[in-house]
Amino acid sequence: MSQPQATNDVARLEAEIIRQQKVINALMDRAERSLSTQTSDFSLLQSTVVLEEQVRRRTIELESALQENKRITRALRESESKFQHLVEHSMVGITLTEDFRFLYVNPMFCHITGYSSEELMRMNPLDLTTASRRAEMAEMIELGLKGEKEVVDFFTEVIRKDGIIVQVEISGGLPISYNGKPVLINSIIDVTERIRAENEIRLLNARLSEQVVRDPLTGLFNRRYLDDALVREFNRAERNGGKLSLVMCDLDHFKSINDEYGHQAGDTVLRSFASLLIGHMRSSDICCRFGGEEFLVLQFDVDRETACKQIERVRQALQAEPIRFEDQTLNITASFGIAGYPDSGESPETLLSCADAALYRAKEEGRNRICLA
Repeated sequence: MSQPQATNDVARLEAEIIRQQKVINALMDRAERSLSTQTSDFSLLQSTVVLEEQVRRRTIELESALQENKRITRALRESESKFQHLVEHSMVGITLTEDFRFLYVNPMFCHITGYSSEELMRMNPLDLTTASRRAEMAEMIELGLKGEKEVVDFFTEVIRKDGIIVQVEISGGLPISYNGKPVLINSIIDVTERIRAENEIRLLNARLSEQVVRDPLTGLFNRRYLDDALVREFNRAERNGGKLSLVMCDLDHFKSINDEYGHQAGDTVLRSFASLLIGHMRSSDICCRFGGEEFLVLQFDVDRETACKQIERVRQALQAEPIRFEDQTLNITASFGIAGYPDSGESPETLLSCADAALYRAKEEGRNRICLA
């Protein structure tokens, strides 16, 4: 029950009580006159008494109803006050929209947009929406006013008064009727910081995932990634009848570099060789640091002979380009062993074992050379 309706009911009840009192007084006056002139009879007196009792009962009912209406009116006022306090102090923006114009905005919505309530009352909701999202906003409002969407929940971009674009989440439901017209009630939350934090977390997770499969010193893939990639690509080559080459590399006399010049010099050599590999291999090849001074290259759709020609260019470049560390010139060479599917093995483990055996033979034969499994 609305407050104006409750007030009208109270007024009608009070008028009814006054009217009934007037009837009682009139009947009592009539009965007294009849007795004084001895013109009344018993039936008239009896009717008067019965009517008085009925009026009395009706008066009690009306007074009870009047008290109940007063109680309801008081409860409505208290409820309206609590609701008004809740809306005015809500941490969520609240708007009432009719015919693409604002009927009401709460203080939080003013805070989100940077406009005063007076300014917003003269604006269209589309005035606050970025150009790229305006058509979507217009469609959502139109569907909402027609009652064609029971639940409205979407993200959009709002331009604040100071020109800053904020991300907001808008939620609503079916329209209500106000003065015979459909009105939308929507809640608006500024989610700009939440989206920024989610993006940062997503990037952080991506970096962490990358670190799990990357060698931190050289930036190449690590042994963990190789184990998965080797099985995956071997199965693909086996399934499609393709070729696969595995090149194992080992820097010659690397321990002597660490012993003579220190581990920083050794790290410089490892990083330089990693860059050399990446520069000479295809972007589709997988270059890994296998461990220590050992490296591994996995090539798809490449036979052993082709892989040998490509890795020969790496060997020659490494031999021809000394590595500078501080004021020292370090002459580095490497040995290589190459195995291929289907010639060298029928499983990922066999392929890896054959490449390792070919590398061992290259070192036994004098280093700085390439051997095929």
